[in-house]
Amino acid sequence: MTIEWAALSHADMPAITELARRCVAHDGGLRAAASPSFLERRYATGTTVGAFADGRLVACGAVRPVGGASAATGLVDPDHRGRGLGSGLLDRLVKGPVRLETESLTPQAHALFLARGLRQTFAEDVYRRDLTEPLPAVPLPPELEVEEWSQDTEGAFYEAYSASFADRPGFPGWSREEWVDWLVDDEFLPGCSLVALEAGGAAGFVACAEGFLIQVGAVPAWRRRHLARALAATALDRMRTRGATEVFLDVNVNNPASAALFRGLGFEVIARRARYE
Repeated sequence: MTIEWAALSHADMPAITELARRCVAHDGGLRAAASPSFLERRYATGTTVGAFADGRLVACGAVRPVGGASAATGLVDPDHRGRGLGSGLLDRLVKGPVRLETESLTPQAHALFLARGLRQTFAEDVYRRDLTEPLPAVPLPPELEVEEWSQDTEGAFYEAYSASFADRPGFPGWSREEWVDWLVDDEFLPGCSLVALEAGGAAGFVACAEGFLIQVGAVPAWRRRHLARALAATALDRMRTRGATEVFLDVNVNNPASAALFRGLGFEVIARRARYE
């Protein structure tokens, strides 16, 4: 079989999308990673190359500017792996310092990246929960008041977020405005996003979007008291009431406590997202 390499353009986005869908179906991961909007941000803003076999796109990769650096990503058709296409993409795209991104890391890709002198700088597991299955009964502590997201409660949410994650590695230290700008978009669910309050202030929170549990946390005084678990379970129940049949979330691999919490709620790992430099 002859492989032909060529530069790709925006006209090739339908073929890139089909390739991404084949990869997600085989490797797992978020279906959003195969959406046209997601793929356009990665494959239509820089230099993109592809490999064709009998006229079908079987591999593609792109490198794009991100701030003052470069970020690269790529896809190889599951039926054409083990034939050097991943190496071919790296040869054509990686010409200097770069951040390499993958939405569904495989052991073979990990080995290839390490062999090329790249080191993993970030990894998180993608979890999925079938909301048609029963949820565990986890009552909220009766001494706490729970409020939905609103303009009036936004400050309490930010207080809960900051206190819950300030001691986590890589905490960005965002201002309230920066965090809200990152969190709230057209898919944000204010009615499923909850903050738990006590007399002294915020005790914990959960934030949700369509089909996604974004963040859940408890302030230090409320850890190991099942508050985060209760908030997550309550939010999942609200999402199911709205008609959701599944929900996804990400957990950093250096956060075993959160991983255990979500496994206890019935979530299962379906993929690993990672970055290398």
